[in-house]
Amino acid sequence: MKLINTENACVKELVINWHMTEVCNYSCKYCFAKWGRPNELHRSEQDIIKLLDKLADYFIKGTPTLKKDIGYESVRINFAGGEPMMLGNTFITALMLAKQRGFKTSTITNGHYLISGKLVLPKNSLDMIGISFDSQNLKTRHQIGRTDRKGNSFGSDDLKQALVMLAQSQKGIKTKINTVVNNLNVDENFAELIDELKPNKWKVLHVMPYGDDELLVSKEQFDRFVKRHSGLGLPVFTESNSAMTESYLMINPQGCFYQNKANKVGYEYSENINLCGVEKALSQIEFNPRTFASRYLKESIDIVTI
Repeated sequence: MKLINTENACVKELVINWHMTEVCNYSCKYCFAKWGRPNELHRSEQDIIKLLDKLADYFIKGTPTLKKDIGYESVRINFAGGEPMMLGNTFITALMLAKQRGFKTSTITNGHYLISGKLVLPKNSLDMIGISFDSQNLKTRHQIGRTDRKGNSFGSDDLKQALVMLAQSQKGIKTKINTVVNNLNVDENFAELIDELKPNKWKVLHVMPYGDDELLVSKEQFDRFVKRHSGLGLPVFTESNSAMTESYLMINPQGCFYQNKANKVGYEYSENINLCGVEKALSQIEFNPRTFASRYLKESIDIVTI
């Protein structure tokens, strides 16, 4: 892992994104979480335990160079996918195992399983949740691919209901809405909805060039979307394509670190963490702590670090 001087930047929390599975009930056209259905590590509880133990020993109990560089005080495991909640009890088990090892926990979800009644989150098992929501318009969500095989789609009323339920079962949970700006929603106005929901953060992301090229928007179009929603008191945080490059610590379903590369298509992968250890696996990818820190430092200055 190539570490870059962060100029004494201090970030309170290190976030590790574990994409547990490629499986999802939606089929978003811009989705980059495609690994060819590998032998996903979550199929073995012992492998889950081993991975979390290695991550905890290195990032929480150890004193890695990264900790010295950015000065983090806590580590959060962010369970992502695909749709991690599709794993049911396996997802719950991983969540609780992470808690037991001292991690803060969060997940990124399309929201479907929050209101379907198919999955009950244990009380106070999540410190934060990110819900992906790209359009208030059903037709637009269908065009993006944010529907299941039966045509069900997570709409504005579902989002409102989910946030109410989470506030009741997860004490002090921080909430985030993720919106991927693409060619189908670039002219949509979210101001009234976000103002009503009052999440801790509304993350606005520029669609990445990994999926359907017809959904791509220019930097100018993305900037206009951001400008239209700025100055209204909304908790807007933006991420351009450049900000998303080499700035995330990500683990794929097989249990390998992986990273996107500047000016290149695709990813670079480490060896399996359970086989070679965290330190060796980290040395096999590029991670830019300065870019990582810049994202979270902005948040801590503007509103809150989550």
